[in-house]
Amino acid sequence: MPGKHVRFNEENIFYSPAPSESTPSPTLSESSLPSSSGPTTPPQLRDLYMHLGPVAIHPILAYHPYVFPVNYDVSYPPNTASANIRASPINLDSYCLSEPATNPPIAALSLQNDLLPWRCEIRASTSHYVTVQDVLTQLHRFLRTPGTRVEFKAAPSQHIRDTVAETYHNRCLRASSAEAYAEEQRKGLKRVDFLMGRTTFMGLSSTKLGPDVWVLNLQ
Repeated sequence: MPGKHVRFNEENIFYSPAPSESTPSPTLSESSLPSSSGPTTPPQLRDLYMHLGPVAIHPILAYHPYVFPVNYDVSYPPNTASANIRASPINLDSYCLSEPATNPPIAALSLQNDLLPWRCEIRASTSHYVTVQDVLTQLHRFLRTPGTRVEFKAAPSQHIRDTVAETYHNRCLRASSAEAYAEEQRKGLKRVDFLMGRTTFMGLSSTKLGPDVWVLNLQ
């Protein structure tokens, strides 16, 4: 995109398959989905999760194709999120935020989205299980991670690179002051810019990869 330059700073229940069934291969390979930080779920935990039986996501985080569960733009801090009263009577208060993100509770979640070449690894931080707060807070931290020059150049097409660059500039322009604008520019490209403006949280939906792997739905 002429004149645009990017800066760099280096369905909601999972059912365990029957023992005779094999787990389908992921659409995206593990090598194409590096984690946000640290290793993915340890094999011994994943084996345990596969025998849990049905695992449901918390209603406040659950995907619905037409009505999002919370009013939340993931490009902003999680304290800007609020419950969508048209979708659920649940309040997004401190009690709700401290509740397990899944039922039954598990200690780790992995979120994936087709627009991102990384997986967001969520870990339990205040209890032995992942909470609603863990999901929102760690997702925001993951999306604020700087994008590298190599990752930007690895985008599938020039059109996508141009759109990511435009998204980065638009994000900087919404800064509240000239100083904040300069600071945001200095920090450079972020992973959130790879979403190309699709930042409305639509909830998490299950995959066939395990009860700890969920799709991050955005629009």
